[in-house]
Amino acid sequence: MIANIEELSMNAWPALQTKLYDGWVLRFADGYTWRANCINPIYSSSISLQEKLDFCEQEYKQINMPVVYKLTSDSQPQDIDIELEKRGYLRTKEVSLKVLHIDNYYQIETGDAQITTRFLDDWFTGFFKCSNLTNEREQLTAIKMLNNIIGEVICVSKILDNNVVGCGFGVIERGYIGIFDIIVDMSYRGNGYGKDIMYGILNTAARKGVKKAYLQVAVGNRVAENLYESLGFKEVYKYWYRVAT
Repeated sequence: MIANIEELSMNAWPALQTKLYDGWVLRFADGYTWRANCINPIYSSSISLQEKLDFCEQEYKQINMPVVYKLTSDSQPQDIDIELEKRGYLRTKEVSLKVLHIDNYYQIETGDAQITTRFLDDWFTGFFKCSNLTNEREQLTAIKMLNNIIGEVICVSKILDNNVVGCGFGVIERGYIGIFDIIVDMSYRGNGYGKDIMYGILNTAARKGVKKAYLQVAVGNRVAENLYESLGFKEVYKYWYRVAT
């Protein structure tokens, strides 16, 4: 299951460029988010581990990018995490991957939400405002990445007084919907709007016959964890990052 969901999540959060290297996936997106700028060792290899680590370090250092690995308990080869620790890579940002069987989800309709099947300019404007993303280069990178998604998307904006106060989106593939960037404007948090956005995505997915949903949440983010657990999401595995120091 881990490799399958890792594939889905890479497709749903596409890098600007991808290089395949002996079972590893190297992703590049001008530094916008670690997920899109890291090495994913998810398939078996034939080249020696030391040679591969040296190669990947050179690939990222030559473009002045940090060397970041995204790891799970199934990462290949099995001793990669130990070897990266020996090389001084810091383990950080542990994330819980949670899955919901939508047949077990109790649908609740919500108002004041705009739902579309493509990314509109208003959605991006709301996303940048709610997430406080003011860097124009990062904004352009985000737009390119999300517009590069191949597949069906569900975009939700929570509207109050003609103002976007929260947003999120989902990507449908192979019977799953991956849910990303559930964000509420700082001034409006604590009012249940994040749940309204989730309802919009999950209800639309259910009507389309999608059977499972997955999402990623930082371990220790209790507000988000409580929200997703209240909807029925259960952890199926964790992933973490190793970063060159």
